[in-house]
Amino acid sequence: MNAYFSVLVLLPIAVAAQQPSSTRLETDTVQLAEVTVRGYETNRSLMETAASINTLSARDLNQRFGQPSLVPAFNTLPGVRMDERSPGSYRLSIRGSLIRSPFGVRNVKIYWNELPLTDAGGTTYLNAVDVRSVGRVEVIKGPSGSIYGAGTGGTVLLGGQTSSVGQQANRAEVGALVGAYGLSGQTYTIQTGKNNAAISVNYGHLQSNGYRENSRMYRDNLNLNATFAVNPKQTISIIGLYSDLMYQTPGGLNQAQYLADPRQARPATRVSPGSVGQRAAIYQKTGYLGFSHQYRWSDRIQNTTVVYGSLTDFANPFITNYEKRADQGIGGRTVTRWQMIEEGVPTQLVFGGEWQNNFTVDRNYGNRAGQPDTLQADDELRATQSVIFAQFEATLPLGIIATAGISRNEVAYQFTRFSVQPVVAQPRGFDPVWLPRVALLKKIGENVSAFASLSTGYSAPTIQEVRPSEGTFNPTLEPERGTNLELGVRGRLNRFQFDLTAYQFRLRQTIVRRSVESGAEYFINAGATDQKGLEAQLSYAIVVPKPANFWQNVRVWNSTTLTNYRFRNYQQGDVNVSGNRVTGVPPTVVATGIDAETKLGFYAHVTHQFIDRFPLDDANTVRSDVARLLNATIGYRKTLASRWTLEAYLSGDNLLDQTYSLGYDLNAFGGRYYNASPGRNLTGGVKLAVRW
Repeated sequence: MNAYFSVLVLLPIAVAAQQPSSTRLETDTVQLAEVTVRGYETNRSLMETAASINTLSARDLNQRFGQPSLVPAFNTLPGVRMDERSPGSYRLSIRGSLIRSPFGVRNVKIYWNELPLTDAGGTTYLNAVDVRSVGRVEVIKGPSGSIYGAGTGGTVLLGGQTSSVGQQANRAEVGALVGAYGLSGQTYTIQTGKNNAAISVNYGHLQSNGYRENSRMYRDNLNLNATFAVNPKQTISIIGLYSDLMYQTPGGLNQAQYLADPRQARPATRVSPGSVGQRAAIYQKTGYLGFSHQYRWSDRIQNTTVVYGSLTDFANPFITNYEKRADQGIGGRTVTRWQMIEEGVPTQLVFGGEWQNNFTVDRNYGNRAGQPDTLQADDELRATQSVIFAQFEATLPLGIIATAGISRNEVAYQFTRFSVQPVVAQPRGFDPVWLPRVALLKKIGENVSAFASLSTGYSAPTIQEVRPSEGTFNPTLEPERGTNLELGVRGRLNRFQFDLTAYQFRLRQTIVRRSVESGAEYFINAGATDQKGLEAQLSYAIVVPKPANFWQNVRVWNSTTLTNYRFRNYQQGDVNVSGNRVTGVPPTVVATGIDAETKLGFYAHVTHQFIDRFPLDDANTVRSDVARLLNATIGYRKTLASRWTLEAYLSGDNLLDQTYSLGYDLNAFGGRYYNASPGRNLTGGVKLAVRW
């Protein structure tokens, strides 16, 4: 690995806003040994987990930044990049580039309360989730196929905000916010907990006129989380989600257009209309319903089985066509945990499987000023994914924890085109793949641990890659395959906490995006990449919480990512670009912040992010600008009469008023790389909650 040097962070552990100040602030000092993570189904403390895992709490997601978006919180994590080219349009990358994702979330497996949110076709409608209903996030970096199936880009575990069974508490909250560029929103939450049941219902509305021309959006979300303890051995949960989302897509600009007026939408040319004229937008309605059953056979054996169904109605008037798509998904997952040996060498076996099926009807029409015109293509696609897995974990003498896991993964597609005669039917199957993972962790005293892991990854092309917006079915696109080696150390030295990981990931048959003049994309395999990186987090508590102190919590933190990603064996036409930096990956990203809270209820968060220049095309002829982003939030939170909680905040985004693009179009035809983000702007909000 190349020589890297950096220091780094630990993310804050969250607090419940409705708790009294002294109790709430004390929970902020929870140590690594007490932070339990669900990654790899071990349910161990982070100190005892042999994997690179970062967490985001409810405070990181909903208090640190005023904007109701997943983007700024995710971008405080080392090795994680999230884009939002226009409000509501998410892209997510974990230890990799976004060259596979012109839009949407791909090659990252996402679970919502243990239910697969990523469908069998490899697509995740993450923008259907309201950040205000999320209570916790775990990000597992590197290939995690030994437990979570196909994918080389990592795994995200989302948890909703809900009461606990037996809590005997009820809570209601209302909130409102307003901000620049017509931003406004409301949220309503009610939670109830009894001896054998806990129910949480959340409704949220958000709308914005957008910073750029043709970037208006609105979103309505309804979430349901209900858990019932049937008896001491059985628990049943119901998870429901409905989202109605619309966001306009202004389109990419070339450099001259970007510098002349970054707020304009993509203009018309002599050969193609512009975004405004074609009313380019996304209309997306998503419904998701899942059931979870947990059964404790004994103190040593328990099983969790989930099933789900999903429906998505998707429409996209684009520059050159009008796409209408309907997705229907079903699937399930079962996991059994068996504590095989309790004494001597404690050993746990985790085994199970996951199966998903997705049926998609995809039709393309001509686009006549935002209205569908002549039918161009009428396609049906069926995707099926399955995985079976097993993992042993043993606690050995001398503070060593050993993990060995393996999975069998299978992916298949069926494509049928009805708009031509005779009807074209093309199957596309991939050979089953076995993905092993081994890891060792050594505890060094009570406060430090070190780990090493070797894992393999496999990522079949998604439905949106085998049948992209360019309109043809690509039966020759091959899956990505890779091997990842990483070393890490994390721990606590008095007030100082740290988490440091170095890795090398070798990826073969890398999938990259290409575009035609109209902006429609297609995908090819591009040789291999060699990806080396160093990720670090650190935190220092300047003030340790004590009930009598005015300053209850003051700490500084830093998150740094250093990468050296290079193409290998990559021929682009007549040009060999081997040795070039991988497109879309900044060599250096540094996030630094300070958090402060007082006994009176005032709090403040300041966050600065530095993003170094990175290539926008595979030839490395065009690079992004350096971005320096400053955000600050001040607020007041107070518990009144032990039952009521009032919170008000004011947040400033891009306070340095940088002209930057939070979401470049990589390898874009005609140099249309740029999607300008808002300049300096403010957001304010208020929340009122009551317990009874």
